[in-house]
This record gives sequence, C-alpha cells and structure tokens, in this order.
Amino acid sequence: MTRWKPLTAAAALGIASAALAGCAPQPAGTDTSESTAVVDAFLAHLEAGEASEAAALTTIEFDDALIDDAFYRASAALPTDAHIVSSAGSADGATVTVEFAFDGVDAPVTLELGTSRDGDEVKIDRLGPAERIGAPAPVPGTLIVNDRVEFPLLEPAAEVALLPGAYAVEYADPTGLLEGAGGASAFTAYVPEVVAADGSIIGTGFAFTPVFMQDVDPGLADALARLQAACEADGFAGPSCPAGFPTEPRESSGTEWFPKSEPQIVFLDGEFVTTAEYDVVFWNGDVSTTVEASYTGTVSRDASGSIAFTPSAGSAG
Repeated sequence: MTRWKPLTAAAALGIASAALAGCAPQPAGTDTSESTAVVDAFLAHLEAGEASEAAALTTIEFDDALIDDAFYRASAALPTDAHIVSSAGSADGATVTVEFAFDGVDAPVTLELGTSRDGDEVKIDRLGPAERIGAPAPVPGTLIVNDRVEFPLLEPAAEVALLPGAYAVEYADPTGLLEGAGGASAFTAYVPEVVAADGSIIGTGFAFTPVFMQDVDPGLADALARLQAACEADGFAGPSCPAGFPTEPRESSGTEWFPKSEPQIVFLDGEFVTTAEYDVVFWNGDVSTTVEASYTGTVSRDASGSIAFTPSAGSAG
C-alpha cells in the first residue's frame, strides 16, 4: 500500500502553468492534426490501461503512484468507446473535445483537453481541474484508492492530477465510529464527473463527507444513562456522578435529569470527546433543589461493539 505524498511546489506550479498555457491565444492557422493524433494515442492508452504511456503524452506533473499501470487497471472502470468530437486551434496547440463511456454509467462522458507545442512535439497540457481528495475537516482514517494508494484524512485534502477513470475508493476508519454519508464507505469516484443531458450529476468525484454511524448517538445516550443510574445508586456522590455534584452522599425522594442540549461529539487531540450538560432536580418531598452538572469524556467503540463513554479525570465523581 502506498501512502500519497504531495508533489513539490515546483511540480504543482507546473500543473498550474500548463493549465494557463492551455488558455493562451493561439497563432493563426487551423491545422490541428498533430493535436488530434496525440489525443487519439492518449485515449487508446487509457482504454488499454496503460497509464504511464498515456501520462507520457502530457506535460502534466503526475504523482508516480497515480500513473502506475497496476494502480490504474485496478479502477472500477476505464474509459471505453473513446473518440474525438471536435478540435479547434492551430499547429501549435488546440482544444480537443473527446467523448467516452464508463461501464455501468448510462451517459457519455465529455472532456475538453488542451494541447500545446513542447519543443518538436505537441503534447496534452490540460485535462481539467485537479481532484481534491480528503474530508471537509481532519478526521481519523484513510481513503484508499484502487486498493493501493492511501490518503490520510488527518492531513489537509490533497490536490492531485488524475487520468480519466472511475476509481474505486474505500474509507477505512480505525475508530469504528464513522462512515461515509448515507452509509457509503465504499464508492466510485469518477474523473471527470459524469453529467446527464439535463445537467444532473450521475457520477460524482472524490467528494467525501464522514458522518457518525447511526448507533453512535443512541449508544452515547445509553452510556450516559448507565452512569446516571450508577450515580443514583451510590447516593449521588460516587465515581459515576457528574462534575457539579456534592461530594457527600445525599438522600432524595426523586431525581430528574434535564439535558441542556444534545451532546455534540467533536474530534480533539486525536480523540472524539463530548460534554453532556444537565439541570438535575433533587426532590425531598415537595421541596426541590436544582444542580447544574456535566459529564465530559471520550466516545469510543468497545471490544463488544457497543458505544462507550469514558469520563475524563475530574469530570465525574
């Protein structure tokens, strides 16, 4: 398994410069035969799974791991039925529109490529925007692309150049608390995105949003309820009681716990932590006393698969 590393600043600048060059005004003349020839060869290499040979026809800086032939061939689907739709430009560069298909997707894919002269050759210098691989905020785990290259989600999202393809992506979460939105921790990322005739996106890219699994919130509520029950059993002064309670046991004819709000779980210093705040009403006959109390601690999944809450030192008892 390869862990992805960012390109150097010079390489990143090369990608940006290539994109800008593709937008530069072209000299007079309309002969685009060299451009269409190199694009035809590029598409043929893609269909054959020859990523390194396809990349060699470009001036784009790719990470070596992302143009490895074995990596590329492990994709969920490669371009098929690829052909040129149109071209416009000159002998020194052109814009070439191509169309191809992905198996399993009921819509053609349209992609605009840019070419420019690189010495004695014409090469592809524009494939589209870089792909952003990561999560909206740092979280544990990795996105594994084509079962070969890992993108750690604790690091900022990576901006990478990728060849056209349908990439197999899986989210691996070491905490057992997270999954992809909608329960999708394995998905296909399309480069480029597939857009239907009506403008709707039917094949999305690498956008990934991790969410808590459906059992986390109710599991946390159950864990807190067990702490509250243990606290009451200990006379409201045991190690299971929240911060804010008196240190001496007390008697009560009844107790009510009123949450101030739903506990919010956040990722902090490598752990998932939360604070649950309550107004706790103690009844002694018809007389009531209200105490503000709170539990702060970590949320995890224990060996049995249940959601566990571990109070921090000083937050209980």
